[in-house]
Amino acid sequence: MLVLFGDDIAPHDPQLRNLRNRLLPLSLDHPLGTDAMGRDILSRLMAAFTVTPVAAFVTVGLSSLIGTAYGFVAAMVSRPLSSMMMRFVDGVLSLPLIAVALVASSIFGVGLYSIVTALVLLHWADYARVVRSALAAEMSRTYVLAAQALGVPPLRLAMTHLVPAMTGALLVLASHSLAVTILTFAGLSFIGLGAEPGSPEFGLMVAESRDHMRSSPHLMILPGLAVFGLVLMFNRFADTLSDRDPLAGPFRTPSSRKRRI
Repeated sequence: MLVLFGDDIAPHDPQLRNLRNRLLPLSLDHPLGTDAMGRDILSRLMAAFTVTPVAAFVTVGLSSLIGTAYGFVAAMVSRPLSSMMMRFVDGVLSLPLIAVALVASSIFGVGLYSIVTALVLLHWADYARVVRSALAAEMSRTYVLAAQALGVPPLRLAMTHLVPAMTGALLVLASHSLAVTILTFAGLSFIGLGAEPGSPEFGLMVAESRDHMRSSPHLMILPGLAVFGLVLMFNRFADTLSDRDPLAGPFRTPSSRKRRI
């Protein structure tokens, strides 16, 4: 609910500044108080639940699409070409995030758009490696070799058997990526490379409240707890998926059905 409508159901405008109301304590009008600019903390937290997770979902979605397509092609081409493609993936994975974020910020300016671009340029390689490894292992199985011997078209073979076989691994990776991406957004915003100044974003809220850590510690604690809760939730979801019985549920693959028979 907060992810979809947090900005709309906020009791106050999260961007509205009123220096007369700066650093107000908890009250009925401001249940979590106000910050140094007089902005309502509760409203900014609710708006941040819209900004950060949505940006993380966009990042993970674009990364998974690009990486899945790249890994699928790398698994289908000849071995020498596949090795060359994966060496490029290794090169992308070796790039430091901060350097890529600085380059993106210098080109597109400071903002979430720059960070999304930087993260997509790096994270797609994780999906490419997972997809290529999963498909390479699956294509050596007996049922795939039998289907190829029977003349099953490659596209039908991929959509019927290979794509479902890697769905579980992709979902686990995407869940972990969401947690890492949210934490990365907060960290980059904290050092000034993420959200624009004044935006309702968790890391930026922590950075803006550093000067008031002693007098109003809740200004830092609350957005920090929000990031901790989101990261813990997605990590827990990923662990649940990875521990799930592969013989049951939507992650059942053709090879697992064969073992069950």
